[in-house]
This record gives sequence, structure tokens and C-alpha cells, in this order.
Amino acid sequence: MHIYDKKGATSLSLLIVVAFIVIVLIVLLSLPSISIDLNLFSTAPKLNITQGVAVSSISAPSSVSPSSFFNINMYVSNNINGKAASNINLCLDNVGIFTVTSAQSCIRIPNMFSGSRIPETFSLHTPPNNAYGNIPYTQIIGYYLNYSYSASASQSFEFISQQAYNNGNYPPPSLSSFGNTAGPISIFTSAQQPQIYGSTAQAELILSNVGDGIVLGPVHVSISMDSNQIEVSPDIFGFTTQKYANGTTIFTGSLPISTTTENITIPIVLNPTKESSLSSSGVPYFSANMQISISYSYEVDGFMPVKLNVVNYFVG
Repeated sequence: MHIYDKKGATSLSLLIVVAFIVIVLIVLLSLPSISIDLNLFSTAPKLNITQGVAVSSISAPSSVSPSSFFNINMYVSNNINGKAASNINLCLDNVGIFTVTSAQSCIRIPNMFSGSRIPETFSLHTPPNNAYGNIPYTQIIGYYLNYSYSASASQSFEFISQQAYNNGNYPPPSLSSFGNTAGPISIFTSAQQPQIYGSTAQAELILSNVGDGIVLGPVHVSISMDSNQIEVSPDIFGFTTQKYANGTTIFTGSLPISTTTENITIPIVLNPTKESSLSSSGVPYFSANMQISISYSYEVDGFMPVKLNVVNYFVG
């Protein structure tokens, strides 16, 4: 015969409730520290497709008193649609009569993955009022942010047999690049499509500075393809060629891009062995891809006005 112990059940229930309350309190008390840690690598606000790394927000006082300390807080963000960034430097500039009291006026961030956001703080000190004549004064404090970045894109090429061309029996071509990642240097490619077996597809590679800053040095370009399928003929002027045993061919070169656009014409033809195989087998159409990747250093800047107040003297 089973005997129900009501007192024991009540005690057990009470213990469960107390344990639950303790767990909830521990979680709530730990939330502030958890949120601080998450802020270091929280998702960045949505950046424009023409941005790579950027100062996504700034918190600075509009006015300060003489002989006082103040902070400038910034969030550095990497575009969620971009690539990983490296060699990131955030620096204050044009601080005038203010003094930077933090460890340094430049903060170095080794790297940032796409979509990450990092808070950074600069501490400054204002001079005494007699150092600037106790007159209203506004300092336009500047900053600059430079970093190393990359981007990639892919271009497909359609080749068709003469018979397929005559019959109009082939899929619509891909006219532009795809897989283009966000960043201040845009990649665009185009080619007249489709091409009949044996003819040359003239591809146009266009690199443009579409960001708000400047390119530091040349843009390094890498173009790769499977040479068992397609080839570049003749080679790209000024680029070096590296061929691998698996058939991959990579062309590398550097281009000077400041605020302008740089164009490269790339003549693409079918590999002769591949062309012969397609023709003899009666294959109506064939497609192959070319991959483009670029790497570069970039710099953007900005500013914030901070007014230095005066000391009011009262005569009794």
C-alpha cells in the first residue's frame, strides 16, 4: 500500500522553487559582464556596400571645460558583406592644444572578421584657461582609419557550337560578374556572350575606387582559371603567369588606383584540346569560370568639433 507524504512533497517543492530563484538571480547578476564581452565582437550595423572597415559611431562631448579630462568613444566596424580585415590603425589627428592622455594617439587592431564591431576609446586633457586666453575656442579634432582589405568576384564564359548558334539553341549567357564582395574597391567584369567554339571572348575587368577614402599603394590583382578548359591568349600585359600541375593558371599583377577606374582587357579562348573534344562530341554549349581576387590598403578619415569653454569671472 502506497502512502502519500504531503509534508515531504511540500518541502521538496519548496527546495525546487528556492533553487530556481537562486539560478535566476545568478544569471541576472552576470548579465552586465556578459553584455560587455559580447560588445567586443557584436554584429556591426549595416554598412554601405562601398565600405569595408569604418568608424560606425562616435561619442564625443560637444563642449568641454578648461583643465578637464574627456573621452572620445568610437566603434570600428567591418562590413558583414565584406572580407576579413587586417593591419587596422585608428588614429586621432589635429588635436590642437588638447593633449592625448591615453596610451597612444593611434590604436592598432591586428584583424577583424566580417561583421565584427570593436569599441575603442581615446582620453584627452584640456589646457587651463590662461593657455588660450580664456576666449571661446573650437578644435576640429580629426581621425583617420587605415586597413588592409580584399575582395573577390567570378565571371562565367559561355561557348557554343556553330550549329547551336545557328539554331539559337543555347541558354542565356551571364553578362556580368557575380560573387562580388563589399568594399571601397569594386570589381566588375563583362564579356560579349556567347562565343562560338574557336573564337575569343574579350573580357573586360574594371576596378574602381567607389569609397570615400584613398587607396594606399597599388591594388594587387590575381586572376585564376582552369587552363584545361579556358586559356588567356595572349597573356595579360604586365602580369606574371604561374601554372600548376593540376591545370590551374594564375595571373598576378599590380595596378595604381587612386580615385580613378582601371580597365584590363582579358582575351579568353577555349583550351585547344577541350575545343577539339567538344566539337567532335557534338556538345552544343560549354561554360567555364574565371576567378578574380584583389588585395589593397585603404584609408578613410573624419572629424568632430569640440568647443573649449571659457571661465566666467564674477565681481562681487
